[in-house]
Amino acid sequence: MIQIKPLNISMVPAFVDTHLSCFQESYHNIYASEVFDVRKKTREQRISHIKARLQESKDHFYCALCDDFAIVGILIFSVLDGKGLLDALYLKKEYCNQGYGTKMLQVMELTFQKLGIEQYFVYVSSFISANTFFQKRHALYVRDEPISIHGKDYIEHEYVVKVGANI
Repeated sequence: MIQIKPLNISMVPAFVDTHLSCFQESYHNIYASEVFDVRKKTREQRISHIKARLQESKDHFYCALCDDFAIVGILIFSVLDGKGLLDALYLKKEYCNQGYGTKMLQVMELTFQKLGIEQYFVYVSSFISANTFFQKRHALYVRDEPISIHGKDYIEHEYVVKVGANI
């Protein structure tokens, strides 16, 4: 059975592994191999970081899309300075285009509504299909944001989304 679950401490290693594999799946033809190597090397640090946030932070949220006991998608979002931010939404390829991403966004938006957040921001690589996904879901393009990863320059599109537009 497929469910969206709040992340708990015991799920963190599998959550990080799913994030790493989905990130590489999404960006394998875009980012340099060093990006993936560094992310793999910092796996244990990422696990510790997320575990600490789960225990200490009320402003960072982690959800896992689980197919039975396997994590097949991840959602990370936060509230910073009173603004919502979608930090990461990844699904394994075989779970894409089945409505799971939208359901995960709905979980996030309901949380934002409860916190009185009226809009959220998302940054999407200009090279991936997620741009179309967000444009179809009432996202408004704000600007291009240049980023540099390991000395290589990339462009991300910044979008703003009205909370409740996808519920």
